[in-house]
Amino acid sequence: MRNTTTVSSEHAASPAELEHRRAAAIEQSGWGAKFEFFQPRNLCFWVFVAITGVGAATMWSYVAPKAGFFAESFAVGAVLVALAGLCWGWWFHHIDRWERQPLGVVVAALVWGALPATFGIALTVNSALLNIYPKLFGQEWAANWAAGLIAPFTEETAKLCGFLLIMGLAPRLVRTANDGLLIGAFIGLGFAVFEDFLYAVNSVFVAFSVSPDTSVVQTSVLRIATSAISHPLFSALVCSGVVYLIGTVAQPRRIVRGALFVLAGVVLHFAWDDAAGLAGGNGAVMILVLCAATIAGMVLISVAFRLALPTEAQFMRDILAPEVAAGLMSADEVEAVVHRKARKRFIRAGHHHRQKSARRHWRKAVLELTHELAVDQASGTHAAGAVDPVEGARDEVRRLRERL
Repeated sequence: MRNTTTVSSEHAASPAELEHRRAAAIEQSGWGAKFEFFQPRNLCFWVFVAITGVGAATMWSYVAPKAGFFAESFAVGAVLVALAGLCWGWWFHHIDRWERQPLGVVVAALVWGALPATFGIALTVNSALLNIYPKLFGQEWAANWAAGLIAPFTEETAKLCGFLLIMGLAPRLVRTANDGLLIGAFIGLGFAVFEDFLYAVNSVFVAFSVSPDTSVVQTSVLRIATSAISHPLFSALVCSGVVYLIGTVAQPRRIVRGALFVLAGVVLHFAWDDAAGLAGGNGAVMILVLCAATIAGMVLISVAFRLALPTEAQFMRDILAPEVAAGLMSADEVEAVVHRKARKRFIRAGHHHRQKSARRHWRKAVLELTHELAVDQASGTHAAGAVDPVEGARDEVRRLRERL
């Protein structure tokens, strides 16, 4: 179990004890650790590469024969969904408040969602089951229920496989429910972007190749409008739930909580895909079902982030404890960084816009200092004669604090 002592007791602890707490927090959280994808002695690496190769080959075989006839339309669809993906990716990066996920982990998550999960697993399995269900239960039943009884299980499993592989590739980095939420969201984003492109490609043939550009644009816009509240949300809930189910050195096992989050992701996916069946074919009721699923999803993801917050906040308190004892900042100021309500009070305490802006910049400087402390501790090396990034970050915190 991790140390739950808060920053309020820094002055009662010795400097050695505070440094020990910092080192323990950095070791336990994995903050500052580097990610290396190429790991030839790790089976997870070869599984990742193999299924990615299968996904890439499947996508090429699916799109390439048709691209010669509709290259312009396909390019338009690719640009639209890619731009939307970049916007949502920036937002996911923005809400990653603590030690941000390394770029390599984010890229691996996006790639897995885009190729292995979408084309390497889900497309093949979904196509097979969509051919089986009508033969077993009839066309009408399949039209209403098949999608919701296939995709939530096959697609969430496909995305989860990637998350588990990334855990195997980066066991020091993926340790908390917050990591599960963010990496799961990036996997879901990669899946959503390439699935949206797949739907845009298919729309050309559904419309019998009439006005292909219009078909692609309409389908892309419709898919983009719902992409972030679908796959990224579902996989974020599922992956964070799995972290609770497995348990790590930084995240105690919470079986009931984990099972509920996994179930929530699957049920929301089912409601989204089978909204027409749940509504009995009534268009107005279907819209209500989709709205209810969206609201429930937003509430659940908010709850998931709030439940993950205490672990991340305590890591930051422990890392900054020696800085508080040294007088660089106060315990209350640390709370203004880690606690939502304290943060709002801290910013509102500024008497005018410039002071409020300075307080926001100061918070970012504290987060940057925490990052540099973690990197310095994790690497254990500092180039001789080079500018010390930790001291540079401390100087920036001091400079901005004077403006408060």
